[in-house]
Amino acid sequence: MMILKLTATLLSALLLWSAFPPSSQSQSIWFALVPLMLIIRTHVPKRAFAWAWLTGLLFWCATLSWFPAIIKNGGPWILVVLGQVALAAWCALFFGLFAYASAFVWAWAGTKGSLKRILIVTLLDPLLWAGTEYLRGKVFTGFAWNFLGVSQVTNLPLVQIASVLGVYGVSALVILVNGSITSIIARTTEPFVARFKRLPFTVPAFPERVRRSIESFLPFGLVFCCWAWGLNRVNTWIKTEQTHPIWRMAIIQPNIPCYFINNQELIRQQRAVFREQNQMAKLASPDLTIWHETAVPYLVPGDPDAFTFIRSGVENTGSPVLSGVMEAEKVPISCSAPKGVYYYNAAWLFDKEGKPLGSYRKQHLVPFGEFIPFDKTFPILQKLAPTGITCMPGRDASIMKLTRPNGDTLHLGALICFEDTIPELSRKAVRAGAQILALVTNDAWFNGSIEPVQHLHQAIFRAIENGVPMVRCANSGVSATVDPVGRTTALTSKELQADFHGFLIRPLAVPTTPLPSLYTSAGDWLLAIPGALLSILLALFHLKPQRFLRKQRQ
Repeated sequence: MMILKLTATLLSALLLWSAFPPSSQSQSIWFALVPLMLIIRTHVPKRAFAWAWLTGLLFWCATLSWFPAIIKNGGPWILVVLGQVALAAWCALFFGLFAYASAFVWAWAGTKGSLKRILIVTLLDPLLWAGTEYLRGKVFTGFAWNFLGVSQVTNLPLVQIASVLGVYGVSALVILVNGSITSIIARTTEPFVARFKRLPFTVPAFPERVRRSIESFLPFGLVFCCWAWGLNRVNTWIKTEQTHPIWRMAIIQPNIPCYFINNQELIRQQRAVFREQNQMAKLASPDLTIWHETAVPYLVPGDPDAFTFIRSGVENTGSPVLSGVMEAEKVPISCSAPKGVYYYNAAWLFDKEGKPLGSYRKQHLVPFGEFIPFDKTFPILQKLAPTGITCMPGRDASIMKLTRPNGDTLHLGALICFEDTIPELSRKAVRAGAQILALVTNDAWFNGSIEPVQHLHQAIFRAIENGVPMVRCANSGVSATVDPVGRTTALTSKELQADFHGFLIRPLAVPTTPLPSLYTSAGDWLLAIPGALLSILLALFHLKPQRFLRKQRQ
């Protein structure tokens, strides 16, 4: 039996991994969790937790295969490998939390409580999974990466449910189908299991068979309804797309190597690439040109060279520019700013003369990259920062306004680095008035890996969730435009999606008001937060093993 359980665990992990890039066999996600669910339904919560944690560990170690790419950019290989395994082990805990809570409710249902089983398959299990994904994206700054629903990013009709329930809603549909298939397999194999265990088996009465059929097939009907509704949403947008203002976007991707120090040779290289690409993009008369995260190799606003660099670049583009910058703010010397300076990873919008029009400071910083935990309380820790400085987080969405000569206005909400993986930040920007989301990032840290493609897939959901378009500019990664229903146009070179330089000119329809989105107004209170609370409550409520066994024998 142990070998059988290990095989089921490995199979679930392998199928989960195959659903995401680089394999991208998205159909496998619909039955990937079936082997694990069979274990969960027949084990006490603690044992279910252990098997699910092992499944999660194997899956996360595999899907985080891009971690070692940091080594060639100066990361100590021992720390990088340990970091990958530690992050995988942490994310696997949320698999275990789901399994613990799910095993609890399956014990409550027993083997004959078909109405309870229908409730679990169609509501409780999807709710619990959505809740544990939400917790993973929140606890200890969170890691909102590769939610189950993200695997369906190319299934545009289905993923439109994200405009109601967020990406967690798509994950819930995936769990619905996995649960249904698990029930079908359990029903089909019931006589053989009884014979193997030498237990009596009787064919259930007709009413019981009907209830079991509902448990098995109702989820498929719910998924189809969501798909049909989503198809109508996509078609409606396609029919009305050209009635909205069209903004011509230019995205510059220079593919500059990463560096921790002020390298003059790389700066000269960056200037040469920028000059060439901006001048070519200028021929398309863009309404806005976007540069990547920290594209300006000087501190803003104090360094005069920064604005010389910006004015030169803006002149080459012939358009306003949104650029990532490192911002320095002088403050009174204090325990949290021993040098009297706060540093921000920021995005600034400049007009055609290079004058600032607005700015945004990154709100969600990367621990151990942009700051060291507790470094504001213990300033000596700031010396451990890999760049030599630690950043302060921004406090709000800071919507920026751009006006064309004809009077058309564009309200822009910026995101930086991995912020497009965090649903709440995009939702916050749209609620503050953003008509379009713009991400500036630098995935060159992971050159040669699958990380940039996985990163893009997370971002597409931010557009769908809020009914607004998105434009992404990466130093090296996947630069792309995404419309409000998730249709994506990416910058490519032959068969490459990352690790090259180039530029993308793309007209983008921008609705004056976002497409209808219940998720933007209600957020995660409809699904993910109730699921998180329920999973925590069930995990805190210990089920006695004797009671579990009695129910299993019923």
